[in-house]
Amino acid sequence: MGTRYWIFITILLLPGCGSPASGELGRQDGIVPGKVYEDIKCRQHPGFSYSIYIPSNYIPGDSLPVFIAFDPGGAGSKPVSLYMDLAERFGFILAGSNNSRNGQGTEITGQILFALLTEIENRYSVNPDRIYCTGFSGGSRVSSMIAFYRGGIKGVICCGAGLPATSVPFRYNTDYYGIVGDQDFNYMEMITLSGQLKNLGLRNNFRIFHGAHVWPPPEDFEAGIRWHWLNAIHDGMEPADPALQEEVLDDIQKDLAKVHSIGINELEEEKKLQQFYSECLKTKPVSWWRREKNKLDHPADTADNLANKRMIGYISIIAYTYSNQALAAKDKNELARMIGIYETVDPENTYISRLKEQLNTLP
Repeated sequence: MGTRYWIFITILLLPGCGSPASGELGRQDGIVPGKVYEDIKCRQHPGFSYSIYIPSNYIPGDSLPVFIAFDPGGAGSKPVSLYMDLAERFGFILAGSNNSRNGQGTEITGQILFALLTEIENRYSVNPDRIYCTGFSGGSRVSSMIAFYRGGIKGVICCGAGLPATSVPFRYNTDYYGIVGDQDFNYMEMITLSGQLKNLGLRNNFRIFHGAHVWPPPEDFEAGIRWHWLNAIHDGMEPADPALQEEVLDDIQKDLAKVHSIGINELEEEKKLQQFYSECLKTKPVSWWRREKNKLDHPADTADNLANKRMIGYISIIAYTYSNQALAAKDKNELARMIGIYETVDPENTYISRLKEQLNTLP
């Protein structure tokens, strides 16, 4: 295991700066309940910032649950704005990092996480036993990293991606709720993870929604919150709510049925096809990809439609990776070929125009 990884783990294992201060809401800084704030500086680490929403019925001195969100593009206000109504209804603080994003080194990521967790745990009146993390895509992996290696996290809602790439055993347990779209290129990973977590004996549930690689709709995210609230009832942290219990148990049965309906052979075939396309990206010309994209867009069997959309998303993300590799190597011909493929399979991707600009700068 590389040194950079261990630096990251070391930072995550550092404790916070003390117990949360009761009622220290930060009104003196102009932060009031019932309003989204997009850029609040961490008091002890002002180089980092976050978005936050505090429910309007907050009373100073309350000890509220908190969800800390991680967006892959560092857009903390995105999950906060998307799920603020849920924070209002369920009575939790919702904060989103403006700094954690895909492609960062592990050292800076660790610094960001330490600064944000220290801020949330000390500045706001939160329940130290009800700290949750959530994230989408790369932010989902960050949430898992915090929960399983830093500890102190009651549960996670991980969207569109599974665990961080490491073989290091978990140091802590957490309640895990996974959400993935039926057109998401990480669909297979998430479905496979559901069985792995069950074998580890962790309390977990997985939900599939109709959509692509995006933050899930509020109604699907709400199902994750309700599941965590049911666990909190079982653990004596929330008052009994028979209606909620009945509704969540019904949701769990539906979610399990949907996950279990996906056959192992189906997952294996999709994995083999991913490997095939990954190899083809290294050699096939743009003309071949135009024909292949047409096949994926117009499957002979309509039952393959969702799987094909997942495959297009997978090809797009691998084309993105290979394009950046060609750019780093300053291989102009290969970058031009990859841009052509990238544009063929994902013509509306805004990153393509940036790659074209960078291509023109190469000698």
